Amino acid sequence: MNRRSLLNRSLPPTGDLEYAVDRPWSPGARLGIWFHPPRRVATGRRARIRWWHRVRSVVLLTFFVVVGGIALATVIGVGIFLSGFLIERAIG
Repeated sequence: MNRRSLLNRSLPPTGDLEYAVDRPWSPGARLGIWFHPPRRVATGRRARIRWWHRVRSVVLLTFFVVVGGIALATVIGVGIFLSGFLIERAIG
């Protein structure tokens, strides 16, 4: 591998990079149950986070923290219960 090919590999690609934006939506994506194709990047004054994105993020973050906490508490509780049960079986 020569020096020129290493230099070309380290540079960003040239040309139009948003070729994937023109992909059609699948029926699953239209129904909201599958992945959406990429969309064009908003620039300028339109490049801001919408309020419903913020609300959705807060709701999902709260949901994940609560579910994760319940799962962690369940694992710890089952571990403590099993360790006590095994100690009782070993002693008795």
